[in-house]
Amino acid sequence: MKTIGLKKRATLLASLSLLAVSLAACGSNNNNAAPSATTSAISSSPEASQAASANPNDLSGTVKIWDWDETFQKGMIPEFNKKYPNIKVEVTVVNPNDYLQKLQSGIASGSDVPDIILGESAYRGKLFDLGVLDNLENAPYNFEKSSVLDFTVPYLQNPKGELIAIDQAITPAGFAYRRDLAKEYWGTDDPAELEKLISSWDAFIAKGQELKEKSGGKVLMFPGLGDAFIVLRGQNFNSYVNGTEVDLTTKLQKPLETLFKMRDAGILGKNELWTPAWSASMAKGQFMFYPMGPWGPKWHISANDPEGSGKWGLVKAPEGGFTRGGTAIGIYKDSKVKEAAWAFMQFAYLSDEGSAYNFKTFGNMTGSKAFYENEKALIEAPGAYDEFFGGQNLAKYFIENIVPDMKGEAQSKYDSVVDSVFNALYPLWTKDTSITADAALQKFITEVKNKATDATVK
Repeated sequence: MKTIGLKKRATLLASLSLLAVSLAACGSNNNNAAPSATTSAISSSPEASQAASANPNDLSGTVKIWDWDETFQKGMIPEFNKKYPNIKVEVTVVNPNDYLQKLQSGIASGSDVPDIILGESAYRGKLFDLGVLDNLENAPYNFEKSSVLDFTVPYLQNPKGELIAIDQAITPAGFAYRRDLAKEYWGTDDPAELEKLISSWDAFIAKGQELKEKSGGKVLMFPGLGDAFIVLRGQNFNSYVNGTEVDLTTKLQKPLETLFKMRDAGILGKNELWTPAWSASMAKGQFMFYPMGPWGPKWHISANDPEGSGKWGLVKAPEGGFTRGGTAIGIYKDSKVKEAAWAFMQFAYLSDEGSAYNFKTFGNMTGSKAFYENEKALIEAPGAYDEFFGGQNLAKYFIENIVPDMKGEAQSKYDSVVDSVFNALYPLWTKDTSITADAALQKFITEVKNKATDATVK
């Protein structure tokens, strides 16, 4: 399902794949944003992409899809078949860690390739670079990119600018925060007030130092450098790859400088992402913030802090939004059932009826603009995880407070290389505080050069 980070998805789905918790529509409260914000975020309301056929009964065939989220498919396929009774959808469950390798092997042999292909954020750029996905703006799909939220488009295009995928769900991200800790140490747990307190990264660091002092060092801002870097890197939407030129200095210099300011201010923990200690920290109340996208209330926060209902809130990050995870979905260019495959994708991820089921059942938020205008009542209604987050309307907050800040970032085959290098380096930066931001950037460049030997890295 959602654009959850590959590593996270692997970890969470291993333990939570059977959790079919119902995410009813998200509720109200605590949102101070003006109602018009939704309109400004969604802008115009072009028609949703065209269905594959005027008469669903005319379409037939067997569509093969590889997915790691069997729960989603078991729920969605029966809904799809209510409208398209003559299309059979066959699901092969594939471990996300093995997905790209299995796909490449199938393509090489020409014998085992699904009609619908998923691209997790960890390898989306690599998938796009393979040239195996159809251009969805061409027939028989005739998809209109103006029908989806503007910031999502760059995440769905190949280097040629062709739109070759749709989003499984949007992933604009903010911070999940501990209401109890914010109230105790800062005097307020209101998201609008917190936005003001951490309106810039300098203010964030200052409040972190205050938090550390007042708590006697028991509570810090983030669990570790990895959490902070996800935000800082994600807020720089500028493209840093031009063909085989990779400009890491432009992309990462400022994020690394801010990251090291946080480290040196002593407001970051020493946890690595997705470790047992990192997960357990959510229930222990050791850290104020965790980066979180719309999938987070179910798969991230409540899963790791099941007794924490009412203790959590959602607030925008300093200086704007960022993306957290993401899964692109495309159609194999040599599929023999393209119209049937598109019918499923269009229904499950873009149509009002499929998006409503997806939202209520799994908490996934579609990229279709039309949904947010046609289903306003659903967005306004209380949702299953709103109470867990102190009665806050999470969906409205994402759409009204975070999406307007969002921009898109072109995808590249080098993105996964950059991510893997960071994951290898940041534990050392945590332990050895003598390493400076400048030295870290130069090491970063060297390591990316070693792994991306066809690229010019600076």
